Amino acid sequence: MQIQFLGGVDTVTGSQHLLTAGGRRVLRDCGMYQGRREDARRINSQLPFEAAAVDAVVLSHAHIDHCGNLPTLARSGYAGPLHATTATVALTGVMLRDAARIQEQDASYLNQKTNRRGQPPVAPLYTLADAEQAIQLLRGCRYGETVESAPGIRVLFQDAGHILGAAVNVFELAENGRRARVGFALDLGRKNLPLIRDPEIMAGLDLLVLESTYGDRLHDDAVRAEDQLAAAVTKTLARGGKVIIPSFALERAQELLYHLTALIAAGRLPKIPVYVDSPMAVAVTRIFQKSSEYFDDATLAVFRRLGNILQADWIHFIESVEDSKKITAGREPCIVIAASGMCEHGRILHHLKHGISNGANTILIVGFQAQHTLGRRLVEGERSVRIFGDWFERRAEVLVLNAFSAHADRNELLDYVRQAAPRRIALVHGEAGQRAALAAALQRQQSAPVHVPANGETMAL
Repeated sequence: MQIQFLGGVDTVTGSQHLLTAGGRRVLRDCGMYQGRREDARRINSQLPFEAAAVDAVVLSHAHIDHCGNLPTLARSGYAGPLHATTATVALTGVMLRDAARIQEQDASYLNQKTNRRGQPPVAPLYTLADAEQAIQLLRGCRYGETVESAPGIRVLFQDAGHILGAAVNVFELAENGRRARVGFALDLGRKNLPLIRDPEIMAGLDLLVLESTYGDRLHDDAVRAEDQLAAAVTKTLARGGKVIIPSFALERAQELLYHLTALIAAGRLPKIPVYVDSPMAVAVTRIFQKSSEYFDDATLAVFRRLGNILQADWIHFIESVEDSKKITAGREPCIVIAASGMCEHGRILHHLKHGISNGANTILIVGFQAQHTLGRRLVEGERSVRIFGDWFERRAEVLVLNAFSAHADRNELLDYVRQAAPRRIALVHGEAGQRAALAAALQRQQSAPVHVPANGETMAL
């Protein structure tokens, strides 16, 4: 019995972990690596294992860094089941179709430039047909359900408290009379997030595979998110600018709408136009509206009092390219929420291209920005950035709102480990400095050995 760490190990994207017992192989997540364009294409196009030899896949949630390379897996010969919660199944279909379209559209856009320069054409990583092939393999289950993913490998789904339908998983492996329990807590959520319930604690673990995204950082309290958002919007409106928010279309966009509705209902913000410029975010919001069984009690109470809080009359869901272009060309103060959350793909790039040089505007960062992404360069204060191959001077203000993070911070991770009390810990899903810092903090806290695996490393269970 063993686990191999194949992706999302010394970075926060491209999550892939392969479990083996009794000759059976189960992959936990098949995420897309996000970073430098050349690195992303190389890593995502070449799977580090034989796809057809995998017996089953367990999908934690529908974020692209965890599900985004499933079409490559299917195209490479995998034809087994993809187990996930029912909400994740619904959301993954939307995410993969949109990711395929974005890649096809971006390739087409870039090819306009390469053709003029006499360079070879750019091909998308995968197509919509590849995405559909993967979507057909999805199989839904509920929190609290245990699935036999392969003979000798059973998996329990529990609430991760991260996004709608996200799961922490306990794998029960058996081989020749021996047993091992491996828990995965990546991505692990926080208490008091809007819409969803708090994370569940896994128990009886021989090994806990734990994220370290914020291994040496503390977030602002999640309950302060509305205050931070109100201050940023008020400041921008006072100078007549737009609030441009790169947002993950899944969960973060819906959280923003939740908070904006509450602020406007309380009279803390005026009813200004809010544009959700992402076909994927529109589709995801519709799934949220049908998924009340996943909501926490506080959200259900708000829904009963205010009705449909995700679709007020001042919220405009934009689907067509023509309407999106009108927003980029418009000068009226407004809020624009557009994907992708790390500013690597999608319509947010067009909004940044047209708005980044306007000093009246604010670029509001409400999620983690991986290394080598445009979002990370904005957070780090670069004054000149490249978008679609052209350079732009950044005059817009960049604000980072840490209260919006859906990942546990250092203290929340330490608290989770205290409660789960695993026999061993493997730290993944974090940049090198964050992993090292969390490893040191864990070793000071308790006696369970902490391992920091290398990418590709295999650990015996």
